[in-house]
Amino acid sequence: MDFKLTSQKISQAVKSASNILLVIHRRPDADAIGSMLAFSEWLDVLGKNYISFCREVSSAPEDTFFLVDPETLPTDPKVILDFQPDLIIVFDSGDLKYAGVDDVIPKFKNNPFIINIDHHLTNKNFGDINLTNPSAASTTEILYQFFQVLGVKISSQSATALLAGLVNDTYSFTNPNITYRSLEIASQLLLAGAKLSQVTESILKNKTIEILKLWGKVLFRLSRHPQFNIVTTVITQEDLPDLKQRSEVMDGVANFLNNLANVKAVLILHQQEPGVVKGSLRTNSDLIDVAELAKMLGGGGHQKAAGFKVNGEIVRVDSGGWQII
Repeated sequence: MDFKLTSQKISQAVKSASNILLVIHRRPDADAIGSMLAFSEWLDVLGKNYISFCREVSSAPEDTFFLVDPETLPTDPKVILDFQPDLIIVFDSGDLKYAGVDDVIPKFKNNPFIINIDHHLTNKNFGDINLTNPSAASTTEILYQFFQVLGVKISSQSATALLAGLVNDTYSFTNPNITYRSLEIASQLLLAGAKLSQVTESILKNKTIEILKLWGKVLFRLSRHPQFNIVTTVITQEDLPDLKQRSEVMDGVANFLNNLANVKAVLILHQQEPGVVKGSLRTNSDLIDVAELAKMLGGGGHQKAAGFKVNGEIVRVDSGGWQII
């Protein structure tokens, strides 16, 4: 992919569009929201008519909403059907189903043009234009480079939004997906006025006593499988009666367990709802691609962090362990 040429094509598509729809994935994180906010500020400068859409925000981690009020994000597909966009821009989503619009797009009368901006290794390149780079640490990293190509001035607000995506997806620059480019971009965002203290306070220093107690329960169930040197644990529905707490515990424990030494990978199984189990995979090994494992189970993600969903129920067995039936 020629990044400069693709960026210029996106710019041309944006400037010629009448109604633009910005889409972020279900249960958005700071990378998705930060991407949407930075791009929408550019659209404001251009004077473009646009709306943003997110199919599901109710179960998103609360820390992602220091950037935006979730009440301002439409979740009803009727809103975008009434809007009838001629251009759709999807951020941080490997496919249209994860973005929550796979069943909506066929209903549009005017066959809108689709732009796909993402950093997931398993992205299906579903757009008419695809600005994707799996080596980027976050989608906001791609957008920073996009704005640089076009000579777009980044405001303090946009810089904070872009930095939030980087901090979130690298777990404060500690995950294996970090590169020198990511650190260089972060420094440029700080020079542009990004508020690092606000980002870290909101994304990292936000754990309550109740959440840490739940972490303790989940960590107590850790089990090591010597044959494969994989560590697993489970989160039951009974553990997390509150829908919002579920995502915070799931994501927080997954990132925390990524600090484990001398293991090949970590798998967390979470009873997301009756009959549906969500798996979250993490690894620090350069020899393992957990995205490929997740893909085999219908999921996707990155080489070092991926997820999937399977049908079943997590139950305790007589030996004291857990299994999915």
